[in-house]
Amino acid sequence: MQHYCKIFFSIAIVLHYKVKFLFITSLLLGFLGIDQVNAQEMGGLIKNETNNEHIPFASIRFIDRETTIGSDSLGLWKISGIPVGTHHVIINATGYRIAHQDIYLHPDSTAVILLHPIHFELDKVIVSNNGYLHRESITNVESLDINDPSQIQSTTLAQSIAEIPGVYQTGIAVGIGKPVIRGLSGSSVITYVNGLRIQNQQWGNDHGLPVTSLGIGSVEVIKGPASLLYGADALGGVLYFVDEPYAEKNTLSTSFSSRFESSSLGTMNQLGIKYAKDKMRINFYGGYDNFADYQIPGGQQVLNSRFNQTSGKLAIGYVKKKWVIDLRYNFYYGRIGLPGHTHDSIPDTESFLTNNQNRDRNVPAQVVQNHFVSVENKFFLKNQTIYLTLGNTNNNLKEHEEKFFFPDIIMNLNNSIYNLKWRIQLKPKLEAILGSQGMHQISRNGENAPEILVPNSATTDVGAYGLLKYKLEKYHFLIGGRVDRREINTAEDSFNGDYFGFNYSAGFVRLGTKTTTRFNVSSGFRAPNTSELLSDGIHHGSFRYEIGNANLRTEQAVQIDASLAVHLDDFEFIVNPFYNYMQNYIYPERSDSVIDEFLVYDYTQVDYAQLYGVDAGLHYHPHNAHWLHLESSFSNVFAEDLNGNPLPLIPQTRLNNRIKIDLKSKTKFRVNNLNIQYQYFFKQNRIGLSETTTSDFHLLNLGLNMAYGLDNPLLISLSVRNMLNNAYIDHLSQLKTLGINNPGTSINCTVKYQIKNKQLNQ
Repeated sequence: MQHYCKIFFSIAIVLHYKVKFLFITSLLLGFLGIDQVNAQEMGGLIKNETNNEHIPFASIRFIDRETTIGSDSLGLWKISGIPVGTHHVIINATGYRIAHQDIYLHPDSTAVILLHPIHFELDKVIVSNNGYLHRESITNVESLDINDPSQIQSTTLAQSIAEIPGVYQTGIAVGIGKPVIRGLSGSSVITYVNGLRIQNQQWGNDHGLPVTSLGIGSVEVIKGPASLLYGADALGGVLYFVDEPYAEKNTLSTSFSSRFESSSLGTMNQLGIKYAKDKMRINFYGGYDNFADYQIPGGQQVLNSRFNQTSGKLAIGYVKKKWVIDLRYNFYYGRIGLPGHTHDSIPDTESFLTNNQNRDRNVPAQVVQNHFVSVENKFFLKNQTIYLTLGNTNNNLKEHEEKFFFPDIIMNLNNSIYNLKWRIQLKPKLEAILGSQGMHQISRNGENAPEILVPNSATTDVGAYGLLKYKLEKYHFLIGGRVDRREINTAEDSFNGDYFGFNYSAGFVRLGTKTTTRFNVSSGFRAPNTSELLSDGIHHGSFRYEIGNANLRTEQAVQIDASLAVHLDDFEFIVNPFYNYMQNYIYPERSDSVIDEFLVYDYTQVDYAQLYGVDAGLHYHPHNAHWLHLESSFSNVFAEDLNGNPLPLIPQTRLNNRIKIDLKSKTKFRVNNLNIQYQYFFKQNRIGLSETTTSDFHLLNLGLNMAYGLDNPLLISLSVRNMLNNAYIDHLSQLKTLGINNPGTSINCTVKYQIKNKQLNQ
């Protein structure tokens, strides 16, 4: 296998230099203003496909160029400064189905876009980060609009994502939440933000999601192995966060939102400013959150579950005819309490509860500071597009056990990445994508840190891939392969690991008039991380002593994923079974030993494991009741070794139902919609050796979305989670073993106001 990998790497190097030559050439052309295409003004017309009438005031977004323009009162639109050729656009107009089309632009022709009128949006349009339709994608892509006003408000971003079928969350209390996709989390789930892979010591149970909702427009989730385009470690799946788009061309807008949450007396405040001129676009966001200890049923609070966080985000984009560049910077600082900390061998639940709600700084706590910076480039050549992202992420983590100013654990993770992709349109129906990704991360402990969990180390990844996409009438086919190498070295040369992985993906989608059928086989690999290999110490956030295993082998997985979706005028149904076969599955196993009054967990692995289940959903919208939506989804996953022994930390089966009522009103103060959500979590009695069963529970949630004003309204959202104040503990809660309940009734109130777009002089 290593012989074939070396051959593949040789080919990748040749491709790398060819792409590098094209990149430098394109860069010079961009700076010199040399262009082989006509820069004249081009445009089009938007019409109703049923009666040929013109559609006014539509929004047209050019995906790859990060540019949004609007049509006039006659449905006409114009754009300049982009090359002649095919462009992928999203068209949005009130009362019409959102359209995703490839349109051809030329100065001598007019692009006519036809929209389909609808009385509701049932078949939700989902766009992947490459700008493709969900219904045209080989791989199942789930998407969630973070700012959708019709959703029931969530306290955190991790809680919002857990609304997606097949996606759950684990963590500690409210402040630390991380996603679980089909039973896998941590190092098995990759997080991207606008093309930048984020690293934040995600192997730790107490290391939560590294981003907040600030400036995020949507999140897209690939469930199951997705190593082909996203690299090593994507065994469980990929989270791809997409920022809010830039403002419409030649406009300036400002928005402000504020939220109050009752369970923890929490406040969230965010400010956003968007500016877009002819070629320059700027987005700026700032936010501050502050939460006290959260309340559980019975009126008590969970001691030290408080947290506060400050975040900022800046994006600057510049557009030329054949070149688009975006510079992005994200900042995060948070102090997060770690509840449930104890040295008692037989802990008492009451010792973790308090009758005095507090938000003052306390210990134990985790202090996190993140800096993410990236430069995204897109170069448009004839029948080709080159994407190049360069970035750096820096995660500084401190854990305080008993002292406010002197942390016990100090860790810094610095990661430099590149992501190079070359898209080639070989024929009208045949497309090739070649690419390479790599990263070099350095993990360092603080010089004065009294405790060391993992040694200083350096990890280097390099990978190359290629795939082909072919369209044949109603069928779309994909096939591709990828090779990766990971090298791990410790500073003291006590450990040197070299890991190879070869992955593939193949599948098809059939797009029928009323049905969509998908089938995909994909593989993935994950090399053990430094924590699993070399840890030997107390991890305070996880409340355990961890011992690594330097002999761990590479995890490998193959998933078979199929889906059938039925799309009717007033009814949609989808069923998505999956089977994930894994070799060398790694997990922490609880031993009978105790060190320094902490339970000992040893990293081990089983030769084979299998995870299988189904995600299903339906949406019914009666034609004679336009105001009513009935939605339901079902998710489950079973995980076991080949002897039938259950694997630990597998989420409960979940049933999620929602009734949405749209209320049409033209009064100054109005209620836009009402949401009633009922969730049922089944009993989890398929448990690992060190686990206990979890009882079933149900939650009733309510959401009310209102507006004040007609022309530019103030938006008001009111939601109540756990309305019945049920006492429950989720199976994936890190506080389950201590008997600490999840939050009781939580009331969220959010107000958001956007100053009307100001037109700038052109």
